[in-house]
Amino acid sequence: MSAEPRWSAALLTGATHGIGAATARRLCPLVDVLLLHGPEPEAAVEPAVLDLRRRNPGTDVSYLSADYGRLSEVGGLIASVRERVGALDLLINNAGRPGPPRRTLTGDGHEITFQTNYLAPVALTTGLLEIVGRRVVNVASATHYAATLRLHDLELEHDYTGVSAYAHSKLAVVTYTCWLARQLAPGPVEAVSLHPGVISTGLLHAMFGSGGDPVDQGARNIVRAAELPRGVNGAYFNETEPARPNTDALDVANQQRLRELTAHALGQAGLSRTPT
Repeated sequence: MSAEPRWSAALLTGATHGIGAATARRLCPLVDVLLLHGPEPEAAVEPAVLDLRRRNPGTDVSYLSADYGRLSEVGGLIASVRERVGALDLLINNAGRPGPPRRTLTGDGHEITFQTNYLAPVALTTGLLEIVGRRVVNVASATHYAATLRLHDLELEHDYTGVSAYAHSKLAVVTYTCWLARQLAPGPVEAVSLHPGVISTGLLHAMFGSGGDPVDQGARNIVRAAELPRGVNGAYFNETEPARPNTDALDVANQQRLRELTAHALGQAGLSRTPT
């Protein structure tokens, strides 16, 4: 692994709080152009963006706002990224939310955890993949081991809990990553997913109470997944160690059916019908 990789351009989603903000601090000195995403308006995050610029004068840092609770804003984010850069070395899908205590639908009609943690990142990846040159890193969770891929009930209309919604959305992320890796092979772009650790964030505390490691540990694990040399396409990492993901994610039939259902959902929202 290179000690000081220098990427031309990277997009990091969910970059305004917790692990995402810590990852932005670690990633910034390693990138010529860093695009940061979050749901807040630009004015709300301006102090943090200015601080990154001050600490890293050699990096061009931009902030792009998009609310993953509205799939139309994901389309806007895709357009904004393409306006700013012609190519990305890295796409790091880190944005996520905890499952709320009660099942909640977005304006698009999807369960909010599933849309934020899964549908929106897949839509973003779909819209940008042709300009990604090296790696897609999808931040998942070890909670995905506790879920079963419910292809008949992806948005948990039955037996909903906040924790199960979160775990199920992350299982979908890992399953999608395995599918995407098969589509990318044997080309230059690789896709990996990882559990960044049990990290002390608002998301963790909302579902599981107090505790967790410092956010910088999760950030180190994410940046490491981006830094690894070629040859890890389709891998799932438990922090820094390769691990076998939930068996449901490895099932090719599951991957294909999830792809079909995802394409339908994105098509209904006016986004690409082919998540590749």
